[in-house]
Amino acid sequence: MLRAVADYEVVLLRHGETHGYDSDGGLTDRGRQQAHERGSALAAELAPGTTVRMPHARTARARQTAAVVRAALVADRAADRPLDLGPTYAEPWLDNLRVCVDGVGVEAGTAVGDRLALGGELPGWAVECDRFDSGYGSSKAAGGPIQYWLRNPMLYFEPPQVAAYRVWRGIISAGASAPGRLVVIASTHSAPMRAFAATAFGRDLGEPDHLEGVRVLVHGDHTAATIRYRDLEIEAAPPAQLPPWIDRGWLEPSSAP
Repeated sequence: MLRAVADYEVVLLRHGETHGYDSDGGLTDRGRQQAHERGSALAAELAPGTTVRMPHARTARARQTAAVVRAALVADRAADRPLDLGPTYAEPWLDNLRVCVDGVGVEAGTAVGDRLALGGELPGWAVECDRFDSGYGSSKAAGGPIQYWLRNPMLYFEPPQVAAYRVWRGIISAGASAPGRLVVIASTHSAPMRAFAATAFGRDLGEPDHLEGVRVLVHGDHTAATIRYRDLEIEAAPPAQLPPWIDRGWLEPSSAP
């Protein structure tokens, strides 16, 4: 059961199955079904009166996942078990991993689409897109491009630890001025989820399935959290400040709509 205590819980969900990753594609029919089933399961867990916030990354697949999960929450709640269910909303901190394309940070799918439109001699960011998208060879079965990104330094791709900081920022932001019973259901992407889990547990735990979740129970003073992923659980301290090797001037503008 989701814990109905003064602390609040964030459920990070990977988006549903999508039409593809070389553009901002939405969900397939199967992806919508996955999101509906997950929403129904969550509806059965939530205590009456729970405040539910529903942020999502700024891609079509994350936005549609949040919308379908929310619709299932509405459809599967009896009148005598109401929720304080807010609207879905875009949360830049939960965005997919970013790539520096000609000096501008863009979502990875956008970068791959830009790469496919190029010919001739490639700029450095496009070379890295090729490595990310198809250069991982035998590692595909073990996690493919996200595993490559987590384990290989790249000049033009956002580092995994920055993605993990972004997720933490989104978690804390969602719980600002939290009521006594709050659950945040956040639709995001496998890359930031894996980076977040890897920095918490100290190792890459592999690719989440579509609509699989990482649960984060944040204690009321925001100085500690319990992170649960699959059958693992760990206590962690949310980062109080950015380390000096992460440029706040770069990170903050990346959250702009």
